Amino acid sequence: MRLLIPTRNRSTSLAGVLGFYARFYPQARLIIADGSTEDYKAQNAALCTKTELDIDYRPFDSEMSLFDRLLTVLSDIDDDYIVMAADDDYAILETLEMGRKRLETDPDVVCVAGYLVHIMVKTAATAGVRLDPARTIAQPTFAGRMRGFSQLPFTTTYAVARREHLIRRYEFLKDWHVPGFFDLAVGLMDLSYGKIVGLPKLGFYCTRNYVHSYFRMADEETFLNHADEGPRLIELMTERLVLIDGMDRETAHMTVKRSVNRRISALAGSPPHKQAGFKDVPPYQSKNVQQAKFHFDEMFEPGTDTRGQYLDRMTFIARNLSTTLTSSDNKGEEATYVKL
Repeated sequence: MRLLIPTRNRSTSLAGVLGFYARFYPQARLIIADGSTEDYKAQNAALCTKTELDIDYRPFDSEMSLFDRLLTVLSDIDDDYIVMAADDDYAILETLEMGRKRLETDPDVVCVAGYLVHIMVKTAATAGVRLDPARTIAQPTFAGRMRGFSQLPFTTTYAVARREHLIRRYEFLKDWHVPGFFDLAVGLMDLSYGKIVGLPKLGFYCTRNYVHSYFRMADEETFLNHADEGPRLIELMTERLVLIDGMDRETAHMTVKRSVNRRISALAGSPPHKQAGFKDVPPYQSKNVQQAKFHFDEMFEPGTDTRGQYLDRMTFIARNLSTTLTSSDNKGEEATYVKL
């Protein structure tokens, strides 16, 4: 199992991530897909040679897209199991190793994920945390998996998956990706090929801050500018549903449209967790979600077992974030990436 880390013009953040793996997971095997400009490339190459970690450092032209970088790497290696990581996120490898073992024994599963803890530094004085629980979506049909996933979509990219599946995923994303719909589209694409297993264990700490750029809506006109992409996603998934389940096209189209409409409703101000009765029924009232919530709450409560288990790692990450905020990371980048 190897971690694939794309990076671009974030040398300080990358140094912190490498330091995390060197301290807590010195056995980690990493691939760095560097799309930085030349000045940052030199810093990143030096970082990779200084550490004792097993790193395959691969520089790319700074004009190459993220997905082209990832596809180039994935097509060139022979590892069976890959964890998609990032230069500002921190994988919990014991959980992902459990996922790898599950993939070895169950060919119907396309990826395995633990729950995510998002740490968001909003200003110099404010920050927040958010839980993103991973759920098992294992209905026997693609239509059933689609309905189950769209009730409460979650991030499926921060998981362990087979290399050949990641190639399919990023070929799809080269053709279709829109801010606000990314997790839904990736999840549906993943589920069209099989089942997702969610583990009630921490999979990643994912960090965000006000210095870096992210794939987000640039402004309120982003959805208008990409208005034709919503119907195209519906058509792409309709074709998959007809092919996989043998469903008639009209029924398939309505099934996909309902899933996409749920996401539109969430973006318009009515996400699942704000709807009446959400906390009384599944998916909120499910084993994975409740166990993840229990550990998430304990993680930030002094004296608890979960906090004791992860305190050293959280302290390390907090120091890295503090250093990143005063660094030269992200120099010359757009405030927001609308296309990747």
